Amino acid sequence: MDSTGAAGSSAAFLSDDGAFAAQLNGKDLIIHLNPVSLDFKEVDIVKLKETPTRFLRFSRPKQLAQSDTISSQEESAGRRILCASDTRILVWDLHPLQLHAEIENIESGALHIDFGADENEIIVFHAWNTKLTIHSLDSGRSQVIKSPKFSHYNGFGFRPRTRQFAILLKPETSDLLTIHEYRSYELVNRVNLPTSDAQGLKWSPDGNWIAVWDAASAESVFDLGVRSIEWSPAISQGHPSDLLAVGKVDGTIDILNTKTFSCSMTLSHAFPMDQPSLSAWHEKSVTADGRLGYMELPASSAFSMISESTGPPRGASIMAFSANGAFLSTVDQTRPNVVWIWDLKTAPGLVSVLLHDHPVRQVLSQSRFREVKVENTT
Repeated sequence: MDSTGAAGSSAAFLSDDGAFAAQLNGKDLIIHLNPVSLDFKEVDIVKLKETPTRFLRFSRPKQLAQSDTISSQEESAGRRILCASDTRILVWDLHPLQLHAEIENIESGALHIDFGADENEIIVFHAWNTKLTIHSLDSGRSQVIKSPKFSHYNGFGFRPRTRQFAILLKPETSDLLTIHEYRSYELVNRVNLPTSDAQGLKWSPDGNWIAVWDAASAESVFDLGVRSIEWSPAISQGHPSDLLAVGKVDGTIDILNTKTFSCSMTLSHAFPMDQPSLSAWHEKSVTADGRLGYMELPASSAFSMISESTGPPRGASIMAFSANGAFLSTVDQTRPNVVWIWDLKTAPGLVSVLLHDHPVRQVLSQSRFREVKVENTT
């Protein structure tokens, strides 16, 4: 959730788990502590020292068993939010809301700023991808990793539970994958990749695999033309991820079984008129105060609203599994305002589409509330 360019706007940003939301309104930072509440009124407001705020991020939640139930106050304990301008980073505790740390005189032109392995680390990707700096809020020390290939989330990741750090580097002409120990960032392993132009990496939820995908190439053995990937969630601790979704540049999605990594099904972003069980919903204002909801549409109306794109296929820009791994929500870049929902277990295939008036920026599945949250651009 990068808020670059959000200064002066009232755009809302969700935490990765959907438990919190934040809005920037001039110098006011408005934090929604319970976005799923009906009145949406559990808020705190912070006056920021300076604008513009280029980056806005929530720290990630501690991993809990699916049977654990916690209140919004308990969930906010230990969570933090950072606001970063071009020269300064402010870190706030969410409960109670108070300033925790301030990092000044950062090099201007940062490409990405976020929390690291936990709420006590801040990572800064510098201009031109020259280096990555990891700031420890506990010790006040910083460490540097040179030549990261990317500054976005596809280029790095923390191993679930044990939190080792994997990152793609491009020190010279070949791609390099390095693994670093949690907290000390000592080098654990390095691998010269056989890729022509690696595009990203992603840990499996059980931490046993790292998937790296390459740029589309005519010489590719598998000819996947991969744009993005997403692992299905591990249902419980120690349980492996069952599926790997591979979004291809032609707009289709291959679902791989992780036992053999063979393709079990292929999803295509096409609206079938002959499927009576398919439901379609259109985002609309459903209350007097303008609160948004969905109204069901007949299949014929939905079909007319989901027009075929005349441009080249660009693939799935968003893929999000449900908490139990039974459903997959996707957004195809050729129709960025449509969320496609697929059943992968009971009756494999498309089960619903959600039509929006604006492009979709984020789709989250929240296990505590068994619901999907969709964030749009406005």
